[in-house]
Amino acid sequence: MNEKNEKEVIERATADAFIELYNRKMGTSFSIIDHSDAPDIRCVAPEGNTLNLEITLTEDRNKDIAALLGRSDHRSLENLRKEIKEGKPNLRVSCLRENVIDQLIDRILHKLKKDYGPNVALVIRDTSPLDWPWDSELVNIRCRLKSQMKRNPFDKGIWIISYEKDKIYQIV
Repeated sequence: MNEKNEKEVIERATADAFIELYNRKMGTSFSIIDHSDAPDIRCVAPEGNTLNLEITLTEDRNKDIAALLGRSDHRSLENLRKEIKEGKPNLRVSCLRENVIDQLIDRILHKLKKDYGPNVALVIRDTSPLDWPWDSELVNIRCRLKSQMKRNPFDKGIWIISYEKDKIYQIV
């Protein structure tokens, strides 16, 4: 599968799960009508309301997504052995309140630089299988974002969808 198709498959799977959870939470009935480039997914409700989704992924550490997709060996056992030999095995440790939220904030700030038009939500898919308790850190994330955010083009919110795609958390 080429990278573009792979990206579209990931975006569509994320959008499918997000829309189901969003509709349940918000009492709406959006359905996906189109996959485009920016925003990535276009949705419409029977009454004609629109919801557009810009989708991105978060990672605990740089290159984790590439490793997950088989494009990097930085999480391999061989690399771990090398790190231990060099005295750097702690590079694999992740902490939600530290590097994980740092990565999340960086990803959001990058997305805030572009304007995606009206009725857009940013959906961030968690790629960590650690099932981070995002709800316990929402206040911290909001505080950190507020201090760095100059504008927010996502008038329908900034959301995280869990790794298992069974929970959504609204950041903004």
